[in-house]
Amino acid sequence: MGSVFGAARRVWPAGGLAVPLVLVLGGVQAPAAAAVQEAAPVVAVVCGKTAPVAAKGGPKGAPGGRGTACPAQRGGKKPKAERGPAGPQGPPGPCVDIDTVGVPGSMSGAEYSAALSRGRTYVGYRSAPTGAYAWKDLTNHRQTPGYPRNACGVAVKVADRVYVKVLTTAGAVFETSCTLTLTCTLGWAAVINP
Repeated sequence: MGSVFGAARRVWPAGGLAVPLVLVLGGVQAPAAAAVQEAAPVVAVVCGKTAPVAAKGGPKGAPGGRGTACPAQRGGKKPKAERGPAGPQGPPGPCVDIDTVGVPGSMSGAEYSAALSRGRTYVGYRSAPTGAYAWKDLTNHRQTPGYPRNACGVAVKVADRVYVKVLTTAGAVFETSCTLTLTCTLGWAAVINP
């Protein structure tokens, strides 16, 4: 019997813990043994990594003494959505256009321009590249008859006269011309379509 008590006083190392041998051999769960078993090391998950927990149950601080705060983690990529079918064609936008040509041999930078805006076509002249234009409306049916209603593009050319052409939304080309001083009395004439 003395050997049993002697063994009870000795400690048996088990997994780094000291457990009385008599209680273990006898199959008795004493509160002291249960308390010793509860003090076993526990592993916690911190920021997706395993980290040991302190003996008192709280997590150990991160290196550098900054606690257990986790840095922001990036999520996975979202799958790309499939592109839907194309919608119907919208109405055409307003037709606006401008074309400019310099006066041949002009030392001052004089130029002629033709502009299309809000369904009307204009021809203009200015004597310097930063000067104001003098505009002439070419949609006046009394002075320049035959102006097409659906003009959408404009071009200008200077030779012995100032020639202005428009392109319609249907692909037809019309032209007229004015004198170099912008006296415009000729009507619009259809040109062979491109």
